[in-house]
Amino acid sequence: MVHVTHIIFDFDGVLIDSETQYSIANQNVLNTWGKEFTLDKKLAMMGTKKSEAMQTLIRMSDLEGKVTPPQYEELYDVQLNKLLSEPPELPGADRLISHLFNNNIPMAICTGSDDWEFELKTKKLYKKWLDKIPLRVLSGSDPEVKHGKPSPDPYQITLQRMAPGLDPSKVLVFEDSINGVKSALAAGMNCVMIPQWQFVNESGKKEIEELKPKLADLLESLEQFQPTKYGLPAFQ
Repeated sequence: MVHVTHIIFDFDGVLIDSETQYSIANQNVLNTWGKEFTLDKKLAMMGTKKSEAMQTLIRMSDLEGKVTPPQYEELYDVQLNKLLSEPPELPGADRLISHLFNNNIPMAICTGSDDWEFELKTKKLYKKWLDKIPLRVLSGSDPEVKHGKPSPDPYQITLQRMAPGLDPSKVLVFEDSINGVKSALAAGMNCVMIPQWQFVNESGKKEIEELKPKLADLLESLEQFQPTKYGLPAFQ
């Protein structure tokens, strides 16, 4: 049995269902040039820093020289502002956060979002979680995070701030994206993957199958998570 003492959550696609809104926002912007926001593009971007994601999308859409990452980001943020004000929470998220908090299990959030985007998503509905998870590393705008997921940087920095010197094998990460899983594993942490299968293409399915032996677990929902499997208190 794996015994963990600390928990780190990715945010989008793990705790809240915002990935659909991201896809709509990108398609709305790409319509300007008659481009399609394909699943391949989404998978390449998921979990990465916002600035890196914009660069990836521009390259994959053959828009280099037509729009710069800052210009694209400005158009994208206009769309997000319309779409992201009330993203729904995902099943099992509130129960798990409350359970861990009530049992004094340290938690953190590690996301590729920047400050503006995170505030937009949390200002109405999720203050209840932020009170319980005071440590949030927003790698999209955090100056210490030089490289986003799949680099280990975001999770390593989160752990340094959460519990300096703690063995990363004592940490359990919840992730939905392949990039996020690779980041957590590269940081030496245990990782539970909860894919949003509607955003996974055939190559993504093969990659998840290859990652499976390295995962602590592969779940359909946080509702399936069993804390006792990791030495954590059982649900009441």
